[in-house]
Amino acid sequence: MDILTERLIWMINGFLIIVFSAVGNLYAILLAVSSLFFVSTAPREQRIWTIAASLMCVIASLLSPAPAPLFLLVMSAMGWGALYIEKFNRISQRWTAVRGQALYALLALGYAAWRAMGLGAAPVTGDPALAQGLGYLNMLAGIALYVYPIGFMGWVAQSIWAHPPSPSSPEDLITQVRARGKG
Repeated sequence: MDILTERLIWMINGFLIIVFSAVGNLYAILLAVSSLFFVSTAPREQRIWTIAASLMCVIASLLSPAPAPLFLLVMSAMGWGALYIEKFNRISQRWTAVRGQALYALLALGYAAWRAMGLGAAPVTGDPALAQGLGYLNMLAGIALYVYPIGFMGWVAQSIWAHPPSPSSPEDLITQVRARGKG
């Protein structure tokens, strides 16, 4: 085999490794893109916290077991959808989306650490009460991974729909309040 063919094979193999890695981490890549948009649109006072939350979300998406990466991506998309719908207080809505994702990322990283320590599947020799307790904690952690995104959906819906609808745009209301109804 000549050197040109060998180098071509190495380049194709390297490209395939990149493609397979990207497909395997597709949720994390899409979440990173969404997080970049959250960071770029965040107000100056929220930007550092948004960067930290976004990094934690991407790391959790890479390290956590299923369903966490998918749910982080769905929560991010839901946050963008809520920002699109919200017309009254977008800064607050953006923060609701970012903090909800950050809390779920923290939960997912905790669950990943729990599984990495082997406590969820480790048989405890000797004390049946300890084994039963570990099984119960494992069940609660598994349920939390599925229940939290549902709670987040309710949280986002509440933040959009809980304030009363206004008869005009938020800008008109601000003008009326500032001018004390004389504008």
